Amino acid sequence: MNYVFWPKHLSTSRHGIGTVVAIRKAGSDWVVLAVLEEKEYNHVSSQDGYVKIGTWDPTAGFQTALNDAQLCFMEFVPPKLKLMQFYSLEPIPLILPERDYLMDSPVSKQKKLGLEQRQASEFRLRKSISVLNLYHEHLLLLEARISRSKSKPRRTFFTSLYQRVRKSNLWALLCHWAVYLAICVHFLAITITTLLNGTPLNLVSQSATAQQIDLRCQQLCYFPVQYLRINEIPASNKTHPRSECQETQKENDNHISPRTSFPCENYPDYIRFYNTIWLIVNDVSFGLTVGTLLAENSHNISEYLNVFFTRYLFEKVHQVSTLLGQNPIGIKLNGELACFLSDLFLWIIDFSYSTYIRGIISTSSIGFFLKVISTTSCCFGLTFALSLIVDLMSLLTMHISLFYFISAKMYHWQLHVMRTLLYLFYGKKRNVLRNRVDSNHFELDQLLMGTLFFTILIFLLPTLSLFYASFTVFRMAVLMPEVALESIMALLNHFPLFVLLLKLKDPKRIPGGITVKPIKDSANSFNLQNNPLMFKTIFRPYAVLMRMMVDNYFSLSTLNQVLVGRPLTIKRNKMYKVLYSALPKTPITTRAVWTALSGALG
Repeated sequence: MNYVFWPKHLSTSRHGIGTVVAIRKAGSDWVVLAVLEEKEYNHVSSQDGYVKIGTWDPTAGFQTALNDAQLCFMEFVPPKLKLMQFYSLEPIPLILPERDYLMDSPVSKQKKLGLEQRQASEFRLRKSISVLNLYHEHLLLLEARISRSKSKPRRTFFTSLYQRVRKSNLWALLCHWAVYLAICVHFLAITITTLLNGTPLNLVSQSATAQQIDLRCQQLCYFPVQYLRINEIPASNKTHPRSECQETQKENDNHISPRTSFPCENYPDYIRFYNTIWLIVNDVSFGLTVGTLLAENSHNISEYLNVFFTRYLFEKVHQVSTLLGQNPIGIKLNGELACFLSDLFLWIIDFSYSTYIRGIISTSSIGFFLKVISTTSCCFGLTFALSLIVDLMSLLTMHISLFYFISAKMYHWQLHVMRTLLYLFYGKKRNVLRNRVDSNHFELDQLLMGTLFFTILIFLLPTLSLFYASFTVFRMAVLMPEVALESIMALLNHFPLFVLLLKLKDPKRIPGGITVKPIKDSANSFNLQNNPLMFKTIFRPYAVLMRMMVDNYFSLSTLNQVLVGRPLTIKRNKMYKVLYSALPKTPITTRAVWTALSGALG
């Protein structure tokens, strides 16, 4: 069965009896271009690929001139290349293939393999879709053949002026200066990101501010590459959207017209590039608003934060640590161990408060930090201000984190020793080399000594558990605001704003596949429709991030982690790798960017 792709406007337009002219590329089906009068068709040569496949009668409909017994008609709305509309069998990728983190699971790999296996049977449809996307280009060539438009298009004043400016020496000088500026910015950005990622401390995984600086530097490093990809074909490339696949592009390159093919990989780069620009502009806009509010109310905010931090970072923690050493709510604890831990934590609290906390949370210091955050927010955006706040919170709550890690380590060690002694009672021993539990014969004195140690640890466990549980609550109270702020930063840095605007304005510019529906009262006619990207595809990185956050903080594995004494930490680097999906793993070198930009200048 052969397929004939029929533009919808030909069925609704008022044509008399005419000749149906179609085009058919190698491996594709028939694509109808126009209904011509007989004298117009005489100017068309079949050597150019235009073939008469039948006639059109407004009353009788289409009368085929093909020898095929079975024809199936697919009605479609021709996409407009100038508006970047096109059809696609698969959803266009909004993330780089090398950063596709959802392809790691076995199920997704099986789906990917199944897609590759289906591509052989879909070859004709894929080739036909490529011809459909270039419908208007083929139609213009057909109109040129029949001399329908005899007059040449007149150039407007602005078009002529633009072409004259591009040919001037001043334009060439400006282009060279722009290249030099881009290279300097790229070199500075790649140096900063190398320093942040290459130090032994790995500041990117330790500091939210370093992470934000690294993100902006990587975006600056990738901007020239995206610009070159978007403008791979001179001038008219802007109107060329992404093709079906790279294999189809190679086939189309052999056609006679330069407009019968378009870049396959450029359109997603166009979306990612302008989405990043929009996000940076919005980030600075929000930063100006928040920075202005902070500057105008810095005095009141400073006084409130001074009282808040003094109460909850010193007084409350001091009260809880003192209470834990005095048998709280009637719980009988081991007095010596409770007093030791309480005195240790109280000493750390007093030392931290007198060393740096009191100086930081004073009204004058908070006012200074608010000015710094306000200036940073106005100049660099809200995300930089939030990252500074996150790092400042981490610094102010360092003593609470230290309490938590000390109590968690002691609690975990005690559980580990108790489990080992429990194996002793069963006549078993853990084989560390083979990572298994083997049977073992113990002497009587070993069993008695193990029983003694186990009894001591059992009586010490409630004391350690109470300290550990108390500071685990403090740790969660500290982590939740930091996680919330970093989630807001991720939203501001990676929100698919440009894609959502395209979805609202023109869904055909972000195709997510096609749908073929049968037409009523017709056995061999179908309607080809373009499906826009679904919201779950647009927010795919966020879905992965939310699952990771749930697994890290609100899951049964997290509860098990708390019960066995394993520390809770913010896995910042792991979470942000998902949101770096629009950036390459390794920044492009300055030498490669210089070579590419120099080649673009000619």
